[in-house]
Amino acid sequence: MPAGFPDQPINIFIPRSTASGSLPLSDEIAKAIRNLKDADGNDLNIEVNLLFKFGGNLDVALEYFSELPPNGYNVIQLNDTYASLLATSPDQDVFLTPLNIAQITFSQLYIRTDDTRFSDLGGFVDHASAGDTSTLKIAIFGGDDTGLGLEDFLLEKFEQAFLIPLDTSAETPVIEEVPTTANDPATPPAFVPQAYESGSERYFSLFNKTDSKDGYADALIEQPGDIARLIEGGFLKPIFTLLPKKDVTQALTARLGPTTSFATPDREQCHAYYRFRGFFVQQNIPPERRQFLDWLFQQAFNSESFQKFNRTHYMDVLYTNPDIISSYCSRKQAEAFFFDSISHFKECLDAASPDNAR
Repeated sequence: MPAGFPDQPINIFIPRSTASGSLPLSDEIAKAIRNLKDADGNDLNIEVNLLFKFGGNLDVALEYFSELPPNGYNVIQLNDTYASLLATSPDQDVFLTPLNIAQITFSQLYIRTDDTRFSDLGGFVDHASAGDTSTLKIAIFGGDDTGLGLEDFLLEKFEQAFLIPLDTSAETPVIEEVPTTANDPATPPAFVPQAYESGSERYFSLFNKTDSKDGYADALIEQPGDIARLIEGGFLKPIFTLLPKKDVTQALTARLGPTTSFATPDREQCHAYYRFRGFFVQQNIPPERRQFLDWLFQQAFNSESFQKFNRTHYMDVLYTNPDIISSYCSRKQAEAFFFDSISHFKECLDAASPDNAR
């Protein structure tokens, strides 16, 4: 065990704006840290506090965290929303560095398994493109203060291909790149995004009635891990995987079934398609504290309980592709992945929406 053993509790801060799926991760990593033992099998007795108290948007959380002492006792959990913030806000102060990236995942487009209007992507596209149907609502993460996020980029990408005919002859069909009138101003939109900040409201919007005061949606863009119980309970099923086809692993299709995906990416390697969650610290914490935290989170990640948690939430299915990540992303690997995500997000977003706005 390296030097830098803490003489006070480690505090893990969780911003409200990254809360969907984040609290279970922090809770699980905290449990794993508390259960760590030394070489002789004795408990290390490391205390961990989870502080889920930020109001407002991500800027509020970052401002609060920036004022904490950079002593290495404070860690903040962030996700790809932070990368998109830095990509779209060039003046944002970057005072954090990744301690690790504990989860890398992806999004899919889901429908209800009992929806009588469509049962697969072909039926969904046909229904959406029919002139006598109302615009379909797709539930995504968002709120009045969340700004432009990864869901917007993914929805923009899907929208570009939405009314393009599908090649259904292949075992896993791909979207053919042919001309379309999907972006014709005279053509009414086939679907619109419906933003929900609350995870539960977003997930269950597909089960609300059209006149519900809580709103309703016809489909959902979400990570499989956050709706694992709805998938395994047979309530929702994926009809599109929002990844380039080359990044869809055998492990992914074995767990979630084959679906259509993007035929080609914007670039050879675009991190903007990947969702991630990780833990960040101030850049100028003492080196021995950084070394200890590196070791501590690595041990917690490797624990049997945390590995089981990640498998249960489909967080292991991309690790089999070495072009994405081999397993746990720590220190230099995490920094490279994170800063690549920022630059890739900006490039892909600019390509999909040049004016950076819906």
